[in-house]
Amino acid sequence: MKKIVLAAALLVTIGSTQANTLAPSKANLFDITANNNSAIPQASVDAYKAMYPGATTLKWARKGEGVYQVTFIYNGVKMTARYSSTGVYLGK
Repeated sequence: MKKIVLAAALLVTIGSTQANTLAPSKANLFDITANNNSAIPQASVDAYKAMYPGATTLKWARKGEGVYQVTFIYNGVKMTARYSSTGVYLGK
């Protein structure tokens, strides 16, 4: 009986691991040009991409007049950064 329970637990663990690695990432499908009915300035996007190469973008949001915040995953850590409309880094 113990062998059956152990085998079932092993199958569930392997199955759930495979399901997570095979699921497509919706973060890569995010359209950075449209969020809250406003466009994200290209200068902000370019500055973010230069500062965090290879990051996975989750969301862009306008946080005030000329201030844009990006939420992303970089080296396995969820982070945020703020940029001006001219691409100047404003902090986290």
